[in-house]
Amino acid sequence: MSATPDRAPRRLSVEEFRVLTAGRRIMPKAARRLTQRLPEAKRQESNLPLRISLPFLPPSINKLFATVRDRETGVMRRVLTAHARRIRKLICAMVRGKLVVGALYELQVDVYLAAFTRAGDLRQVDVSNRVKFLEDCLCHALGIDDRQFFRVVLTKYHSHSEQTTVTIKRYAGEETARDAA
Repeated sequence: MSATPDRAPRRLSVEEFRVLTAGRRIMPKAARRLTQRLPEAKRQESNLPLRISLPFLPPSINKLFATVRDRETGVMRRVLTAHARRIRKLICAMVRGKLVVGALYELQVDVYLAAFTRAGDLRQVDVSNRVKFLEDCLCHALGIDDRQFFRVVLTKYHSHSEQTTVTIKRYAGEETARDAA
């Protein structure tokens, strides 16, 4: 998914947010945070690192697409599921500002979930297949391309509530990376 830097993502109103989250398990405090506007000073890149806390886990790659048949042509197509489209809109509504196109960034994703069962066994939860969709949504909202993420750090934590924390900062080895290329 390629980002178009000249087109800003559409922001959600409170009513649209309530419709999108109807029937979803989103905490009230987190829901209020999703609809708050950040001051203009927070929208500039100089305020990196950018931190975003999502009160949910991004959807798995296995749950992103559905195969549908076009009624007119009969051609089979792969499209984003309604759940994936809803999550993409929520992420774009939470992200404010733009980043510099051409600069290098580091993406840190911390995923909080129930990693262990009550018996202490490890659950079969693969978080690495959730990062690509999250990365594409962030790039679309920030007006950059995902190739600008030179370092991606993914960490899984055991928690009783699901949450995803995203931190974007300037890549520390930017000069070294440009010299090597």
